Amino acid sequence: MLPMHWVKIKIRMLEQGIYTQKALAQKLGVNPSTVTRLLRGERRSRRLEQQIGEILGIHPDGKRTRRK
Repeated sequence: MLPMHWVKIKIRMLEQGIYTQKALAQKLGVNPSTVTRLLRGERRSRRLEQQIGEILGIHPDGKRTRRK
């Protein structure tokens, strides 16, 4: 999973104006249940993890990145 705890991911979502997992799923172009399984650690997808990191400004080492 992303190198951040799911609570920190949720905080970053809120900071980016993404208020629900459904909204994040829409940005990713996937089913909301896919995002739920990713955040619970029930599913792995490097591609989706990378996309989430890009959307939320999370560097692969877990540090925040600046959004343009």
